[in-house]
Amino acid sequence: MLKTAKLKTKIVLLFGAIILTTIFIQGMVSFIQLTKSHNATINAYKENFDTLIEVSVDNLISVLDVNHQRYLDGEITHEEEMKAAEKIVRDTRYNDGEGYFWADLESGVCAVHMNPEFEGAQRLQAQDKAGNLYIQNLIAAGKQPNGGFTEYYFTKPNEEGVFKKRGYTKKYEPYGWYISTGNYYDDIDKIIEQYQKDKYLSLLGIAACGAAVGAFGIFWMFVIAGRITGHLKRVTDRLTLLSQGDLHSPVIEVHTGDEFETLSLATKQTVDNLSGIMYDIHEVMKRFSAGNFVINSTLEYSGDLSGINDSIQSFSANISKTLSQINATSTEVARGSSQVSEGAQVLAQGATEQAASIQELAELANEMTETIHRTANDAAQAKQIAIDSSHSSVQGQQQMQEMIAAMEKISDASNEIGKIIKNIDDIAFQTNILALNAAVEAARAGEAGKGFAVVADEVRNLAGKSAESAKLTSQLIENSITAIANGSKIVSETAESLNHIILSSEKTADVIQSIADAAIQQKHSMDEVSNSLVQVSSVIQINSATSEESAAASEEISGQAEILKDLINHFQFQNQDSSFTE
Repeated sequence: MLKTAKLKTKIVLLFGAIILTTIFIQGMVSFIQLTKSHNATINAYKENFDTLIEVSVDNLISVLDVNHQRYLDGEITHEEEMKAAEKIVRDTRYNDGEGYFWADLESGVCAVHMNPEFEGAQRLQAQDKAGNLYIQNLIAAGKQPNGGFTEYYFTKPNEEGVFKKRGYTKKYEPYGWYISTGNYYDDIDKIIEQYQKDKYLSLLGIAACGAAVGAFGIFWMFVIAGRITGHLKRVTDRLTLLSQGDLHSPVIEVHTGDEFETLSLATKQTVDNLSGIMYDIHEVMKRFSAGNFVINSTLEYSGDLSGINDSIQSFSANISKTLSQINATSTEVARGSSQVSEGAQVLAQGATEQAASIQELAELANEMTETIHRTANDAAQAKQIAIDSSHSSVQGQQQMQEMIAAMEKISDASNEIGKIIKNIDDIAFQTNILALNAAVEAARAGEAGKGFAVVADEVRNLAGKSAESAKLTSQLIENSITAIANGSKIVSETAESLNHIILSSEKTADVIQSIADAAIQQKHSMDEVSNSLVQVSSVIQINSATSEESAAASEEISGQAEILKDLINHFQFQNQDSSFTE
């Protein structure tokens, strides 16, 4: 916003801002100092309130001391002393009659009060509206060596409700009284409010003075700024017309004898110089537009404007040189274009023949690609079959190992059974011997051992049968062990053969894998060859078409070169040998 404002406005705003800032700073300093003074006065007034009630209690105690001294001197009785003391506390006033006193005993009984309703009342547990045990707090403050202050809520004479007070209590030892008084906060607030009003009035006065000074300063800034910018505006208006291309309107002269007059003269000289130079440039450009690039101007361009003259001279020389080269080149282009046309025709014919050969080669490559695709597919199937066979062989080998382990377990079990049969044979032999011994003993026993002899004979028969069965079982076990050994040998040989088969299958799978990989690689190579042939065929076709287009373009260029030569002949320029050409 400030960038687009006029100079007069900027001057007014700048100095107006300085004036207003100065006034604002002075106002703030005044406000701060006034506030400090106001706060100090209020704090002093609050301290005066505390001092007032403290001094009032001390004065009252001084009067009570005089009354007590009269009793000590025998002038009055104790009863007269106490009545006089009570009257002193009830009737004593301060602060224009608004301040009064009362006395409480340490037990909480009100000893003396201006309100008869409170005298003799037990108020130790009395609470104000905030729940404070204010009598206890007053007594506790009075127990301090120099008395103490407390805050509480209490009634106010001739007014309804309760009001916040700041009290002071001090103990009077001869009577055991805790003498108290206090100030109401609303009285303090009234004084503070009056000080606030005085403060605001002072601030309004400062603000009014500042506003008047600011308005007066801004008015004179408008007057001075108008005088400064008046002459400048007339010159800038002419410069604005100059920037819009006006080189004919006169420059208003300024006769002030200062920098504005110098600025006016400089503007007039600038307009005159630019007018002469622009006229000269206009004439030169008219000749250029007519095709005449020979410069005959003698006007001098001063200062930085000399670069314009240098540029015009350079332009004339460069365009003359360019036209001369174009004139010479057009002849060469016409001659060379015919040669290019003939070569392009030959190139187009050769490209057509190459395209036919590439087409045949692409068809052959497609047939080879299909054959390699089939080979790659067959190799992939053979590879899968070999992998499946290898997996089956490995599975059979695992099962053969399991069979060998089972037969070893059977052989071990047969050996254990043979041992058990040997034990049974031994038991049968021992049983037979025991049966013979029993028969002998039964024969010795005579008639009484006949029954036992029959049993011994049966036992001997059973032992014989057991021995015979053990013998037959032992022979069977030996035959089984022999058969198992033969079977284990055959299984081992079979497993070895199966291992050879697995190794052969793995080698076969590797060979088939190599064949499949080679076929796939050949497939990819043939795909690339086919793609390359397609690209070559496309390039040859493009070359053929380009050659034909080049031949046609060469003929067109030859014609255009002749036309260009005719056009160059219409211009007037200086050749490189310093001769003029028309």
